Order: sequence, then structure tokens, then C-alpha cells
Amino acid sequence: MILALAKGVVIDHDILGWGKSSEKELLIKYQKVEYVGSSELPRRNADDLIAKYSKEHDYDLLTGDGLAYTHYFKAGIKTVQISTYEWYQAADKPIYHVRIVD
Repeated sequence: MILALAKGVVIDHDILGWGKSSEKELLIKYQKVEYVGSSELPRRNADDLIAKYSKEHDYDLLTGDGLAYTHYFKAGIKTVQISTYEWYQAADKPIYHVRIVD
């Protein structure tokens, strides 16, 4: 199943440096890039609030947290698609792409 790109993307706080350095490339794929830690998404928000925000605004999530998707289910989202987006060299970990399916 191939899904259309979301309107925007949320960059989780754990990959903030990568997100800022990759913003130009992300804006080729997405209309808007939001960062956890901004006024829209305060840093200490529970992950299920990030999931709700993503669903309300049609945003994907990029994160280094391999279990971030579990909070999407707590937010009432039924199906997510998870894939490896790329490798974050500076942190030596993968970046996961979480997309809401329904």
C-alpha cells in the first residue's frame, strides 16, 4: 500500500539536531516541519499528545524512539505504518518514520 505524503512532519526531540540540519530536504517532501519543543508541541508533552496533534494536522512523525508508535494507539489511532527513514550518524541510531494510516 502506498500512501500520499502527509501535509507536514513532526521531528521528535531526540533527533532535533538532525531535523534542523535536514529541514531543507524535508521541505521538499512536506509543506511544514514542526519540532517537539516548539510552542505548538512543548517538549515534555506526553507522546500520545504528539500522536493526536499529528492526526489532527495530517503530519507524519520522525523519531529515534523505536517505541514511539505505541503512544499512537493510546491516542485512538488504529493503524500506523512504521519504516526506517535513515541512519542518524551523529547519534548512531536509526530514524523511524511513523505515518498514520487510520
